[in-house]
Amino acid sequence: MDFETDSTDLRSAHVIVVGNEKGGAGKSTLSIHIAVALLKSGHKVACIDLDTRQQTMTRFFENRASWSKHASWPIELPRHCAMGRGESHDVRANEAQEFAAFAQAISDVEHDYEFVVIDTPASDSYLMRLAHSLADTLVSPLNDSYIDVDVFSRVHHDRDRRGGVAHYADLVLQARRKRRIVDSGVIDWVMVRNRIASLSNNNAKQIAVSIGRLSRELGFRVADGFHDRVIFRELFPIGLTALDPIEEGVNNGGLTNSQISARREIEELVKALALPTRAPGVEHMEQRRLWRDRVLGYYREQAPMAH
Repeated sequence: MDFETDSTDLRSAHVIVVGNEKGGAGKSTLSIHIAVALLKSGHKVACIDLDTRQQTMTRFFENRASWSKHASWPIELPRHCAMGRGESHDVRANEAQEFAAFAQAISDVEHDYEFVVIDTPASDSYLMRLAHSLADTLVSPLNDSYIDVDVFSRVHHDRDRRGGVAHYADLVLQARRKRRIVDSGVIDWVMVRNRIASLSNNNAKQIAVSIGRLSRELGFRVADGFHDRVIFRELFPIGLTALDPIEEGVNNGGLTNSQISARREIEELVKALALPTRAPGVEHMEQRRLWRDRVLGYYREQAPMAH
């Protein structure tokens, strides 16, 4: 990779895009919990839901807003924008309408918020590609399955056909090139191993080896995500997460071991993302610049990389 060293003007909002063309990887779950974790750290957070069909993130924050009206403790809420779909029979007109709405949503928050979390659909589209090119931090969840790996690097029994850059990885590499051209920016790509099995098995070990190789070839970092816990699903109807003080209303004032573990997993993931969060005596924009310098330094040290 060829990274610029010249300083650039940074928007105040650090854009976190959660993306992967493979459905069912846990994009919305990660988006929701990253946003809530940042809110609970006192940050100004905006969210944009680009998944116009599923709108899981939108439903969650609707539930959270509803619950907040009756909660016995303050419920943190982001500024949230749900993108609508163009409904005309003219594809170009629909794309123009959706682009204008997305551009307005970004414009409304990029200078007044510290973080923008964008949840993307599991499909390739103009807006999905545009969102990736705007990312400062790109979070890509991946389950321990070669089906998931196949959207990053071609999985095949024939060695001659194995290992080619697959469609989603190519999309990210293009977004990185576009970003460098537009503003000399850098995208910190973090692959998150999500829905990790409680017990390690041979498949998980093989996947770990494959991801380690790909991290060097494609230029991403690796972080652990969430185990497949019921709590990540059962709190959805009321818009809460394991980070909320749910112990005040359940289990006689105590958390189960699974709930404690879920809370720890969220905290450790946010820590692993190494975002420009607040530090004593350091302004947000200075944190953004320090973050950029740190990320540039990290990727330079990983050379040589294929892309």
